[in-house]
Amino acid sequence: MEAEAEAIKFPIELQSKAFEVLSSNDNTAMETLFSHLYSPQQQHRSQALAFLQCCKHHHPNLLFIKLFFLLRCSPVEDTRANAARTLHFLKPADLWPNLKPIAQARLKAHLLKYFTEEPSIHVLRLASPILAETVSVTYKTHQNWPEILDFLLNSIASNDDKSREVAASVLAKLPNDCRFLVSNALREKRNAVCVLHSSLLRSLASSSPDVQVAAFGAVVSLVRLFSEPSSFHELLRAVMVGVFTLLHGFEQSHFPSAFAELINLVSREPLPLRPYMNDMVLDVLQILESDGVSKETHRLAFELVVAMTEVKEYEHVFVNLPYTTARRLLFVLTNMLQCVAEDDGGGGDGKLEAGENVVDVYGFGMKCLKKLCVALGSNNAVPVAYDVSRLHLDDAEWKMRHAGITVLSVITEEFSDEMVMMENFLGEVVTKVLKSIHDSHAQVRLATFKFMETPSNFVQVVQILYHHRLVHGFCMALDNDEDHKVKEQAASAMLFFLKNTLPESLTLNKNVDMVMGKLLSLLEGKESAKQRSIALSTLNLVAQRCQEVAHKLYCAIYLPILLKACKDRNSDIKEEAARGIRICAELGTPQLKPFVNRILSILNDLMNDPNRSLSENARAHDVAVSALGRICEFYRECIDGSEMVPTWLSFLPLKNDLIEAKVMHDQLCLMVARLDKDLLGPGYQNLVKIIAVFFEVIDEGDKLATPQTTTRVNNLLRHLARHIPRSRLQINSINGRKKKKLRHEQNQDSIKYYIKIEEAFVHSVMLSSSSSSSLRSRSANNSSNGTEGSSSPSATDAISDGWYSLFRYNDMLNLKSGFSSRSFKNCSYSETILS
Repeated sequence: MEAEAEAIKFPIELQSKAFEVLSSNDNTAMETLFSHLYSPQQQHRSQALAFLQCCKHHHPNLLFIKLFFLLRCSPVEDTRANAARTLHFLKPADLWPNLKPIAQARLKAHLLKYFTEEPSIHVLRLASPILAETVSVTYKTHQNWPEILDFLLNSIASNDDKSREVAASVLAKLPNDCRFLVSNALREKRNAVCVLHSSLLRSLASSSPDVQVAAFGAVVSLVRLFSEPSSFHELLRAVMVGVFTLLHGFEQSHFPSAFAELINLVSREPLPLRPYMNDMVLDVLQILESDGVSKETHRLAFELVVAMTEVKEYEHVFVNLPYTTARRLLFVLTNMLQCVAEDDGGGGDGKLEAGENVVDVYGFGMKCLKKLCVALGSNNAVPVAYDVSRLHLDDAEWKMRHAGITVLSVITEEFSDEMVMMENFLGEVVTKVLKSIHDSHAQVRLATFKFMETPSNFVQVVQILYHHRLVHGFCMALDNDEDHKVKEQAASAMLFFLKNTLPESLTLNKNVDMVMGKLLSLLEGKESAKQRSIALSTLNLVAQRCQEVAHKLYCAIYLPILLKACKDRNSDIKEEAARGIRICAELGTPQLKPFVNRILSILNDLMNDPNRSLSENARAHDVAVSALGRICEFYRECIDGSEMVPTWLSFLPLKNDLIEAKVMHDQLCLMVARLDKDLLGPGYQNLVKIIAVFFEVIDEGDKLATPQTTTRVNNLLRHLARHIPRSRLQINSINGRKKKKLRHEQNQDSIKYYIKIEEAFVHSVMLSSSSSSSLRSRSANNSSNGTEGSSSPSATDAISDGWYSLFRYNDMLNLKSGFSSRSFKNCSYSETILS
């Protein structure tokens, strides 16, 4: 099957062409293949790659031999280099097992000869991974190749830099899964470990940076060979000396590769390195504190520190790090946080500085700071980080102050509870924060307000204990700051502050009038949509939580602003304005009565907005419906209830704003329980709609209703089932002609509801042939199997039991007229549903 699939993938003509090229003595076609394979043109590369894959699938042995022949015998250096690249790309480990043993033996001999005779070090570097993979597949298939080990030992021990580099490169590139096998084979050879040890020491101290870098990789690859402490100590010392040698002489070219190998060593071999970690941290600090190296080198050096923090065996190193060392590390990271460009006047994030990847350095510094703080532990990190932050916050340079507030934010996120318990810490932090709120630079102020929105216990405690001072600072920023982004952030921070402040604190706060005045001024001025939306949210929060303030201020001043905001183009503003109207209606204050007609007109526009189905307008629509519901509940005497209540009902259920949905659906239950006449309508004509809403609410599980509301709905359905005659639901009257008329009137919601009621009726009739108990049991089983489509056990119970009763018990009770309040009272339903 696989051969047939491959034949379909690669046409016979292509397979034939591949065989012809691979078996030909003319190398022109292969050179053309290389030129296309490494061409900048995508089409050429795709065609060459397809041809190469065809060769690999159908003629793997020929392909391997052909490429090796070109690597070994081509007089053109570029052809040999391309042959090496292609062999490495095709993975010798996949091709080698397909060769016959005699072919493998001959290729091994040719490989050794080739590495001895190849004149180009460039080609040898490309061929080193090929030899490493061949060694790997040989030992992993339980074969021996003692000749290659002798060749590598002799080459690395020689005085020729080219031979030493190639041998070290081959050892460095050994795949991880074969290093143990090769190390065991070397141990079995006499004096092999000693020869390797001395040769690697010489290579690490070589004057050739290429030899040094290759030796770094070889040490990492074979480190387990040198488990004897003195041997490992000598190698590690040579590695660190080599790092600084390359740093001073070849920072841009060879140092990054060598240091990357050191990071690999730290990550992969923690046990032998653990005793040396304190010294290594100090060595890295020398690089980090050097002004003469690039930011990229600083970043690379801290990569080593990050690697240490991620290894469990090094935990004790950071927990026991001396205070001065930890402070030096944090100072370095704080310097990285200064790599933020100055904004062009609009506040917020700056642009990249010329010649520096600022975003990368800043982001990397943030990542390292978080990891280092966690590794240091709260006992070390908090006092050290605050010390560093305090010094930076007092600096004259704005970038230093910006970095200081950033450090404070990080330790607050990581060690919030510990900071709360520290003596005299809260007061000092508040003093620094208040000073930063009035900083002369916009980006420092912006960072400070962002800090005040940190979701941590520390910030919440600060806000509770020092709310008077913080409110004054927020108001000053809203009043005086000319930077619109800072103003937005200040308003957002105030909203966060009020959410975490006790209501009594707001009521007793002597500055509350000033706070509300500042927020109202944002709504009346030419502020951004985001600022106005935040101001509305904040005012709504205060009105909801502090009714004393709301009664005094809102209805007279706030309502006209809300009515105007409902007509805004911004959907967030319309949503918050409608929510403000709903909150004012819940207060039940007499001052709202003169505005009722205007409110109803504006809410009508929101609820019937032609764009209400769009995601950005959907929540505003739901909040407007909720506001109408509250007016129907608390201001019935000011409206025509027989018209407004059914209008409100027609928009249920709500599905976009889930908080408002749960409130409104609970209100619907309570109104049904008390037999609200305007809700039920003349002759209970709205009952079908009410039941349909209940049906949909239950169908959504706990998404549209609280557990208490769901229980009420279930009880309502059961009770209605026992006291409503089927004629009252007008099921039989919904014939084809009426459905057609409803479609003609484009009243699709009515069709949906009537059909749903009718389906439930049909189901109940199907159950009528069995006894009452078996009917209910069978209905429950059908519901659990998906017959009714309910999404929860409570919904299943309501549908199976309630709907059966609704259409079956009618005949037993023989009720000739509609249900009445008397029937409810007789069953003590009011007490049942409200319990």
